[in-house]
Amino acid sequence: MLRLENKVAFVTGAGAGIGRACAQLFVAEGARVVIAEIDEDSGRATQALVGDDHGLFVKTDVTSEDSISAALQAAEGRFGHINILINCAGGSIADDSSVTTVAPEVWDYTINLDLKGPFLCCRLGIPYLEKAGGGSIVNFTSVVALKGAFGGHVYSAAKGAIISLTQALAGTYWRQNIRANAIAPGIVLSDRVAGRVLTDLTAPADEQIAESIAQDSRLVDRRHPFGHGMPEDIANVALFLASDESRMVNAAVIPAEGGASHY
Repeated sequence: MLRLENKVAFVTGAGAGIGRACAQLFVAEGARVVIAEIDEDSGRATQALVGDDHGLFVKTDVTSEDSISAALQAAEGRFGHINILINCAGGSIADDSSVTTVAPEVWDYTINLDLKGPFLCCRLGIPYLEKAGGGSIVNFTSVVALKGAFGGHVYSAAKGAIISLTQALAGTYWRQNIRANAIAPGIVLSDRVAGRVLTDLTAPADEQIAESIAQDSRLVDRRHPFGHGMPEDIANVALFLASDESRMVNAAVIPAEGGASHY
């Protein structure tokens, strides 16, 4: 039996990076996936990758309650229920900086996307998981929430809050048979991140990872070779948390950063 057979996953940010990798892996493991993505071209590209029978693209702005509500309704209408909520949409922006210098508009943009977005998806999505008899929520925090060496203080604040939100969800909704956990990735070479660290996007994964390691980031340096990876590496962790194999895991923050927050 496949690990997510008969499950339906609502994946935000599934048009690229970790979200797309989750969508592809989940479908391979038997799930049907709702591709909740604001960019229509990338969302439809993911749907083409997973197939129309298994994937449904719904253009979704995770900062808008109306947009999320419509996407969840479309998901239930197509697949009948929702068991898994993957809050992957988000990201930092280059203009983020220290608390004394960052522009207020960076705060508004980042907090809306990286904290309000997952909050709203949980607010509106949890009733669907309750209706399905329970399920799994996977939120995305970051190594920057675990290690104070990142210059983008707004993104750090948002990702730190995701940890607290996840633990609060876990402590409340276990009564409805819902688990909530978070993943804290290190340096993941999605197209967006790989472009920033100037790796060759056309190179094989192992070459991209080696190039990233050689750059000695403040966050994840040569001491942490397992802290650099591809979107698929994080999707594997999300698969475990989404599946019944992790039934004893609740309120956890899984560091997928090669130990960078510890040594």
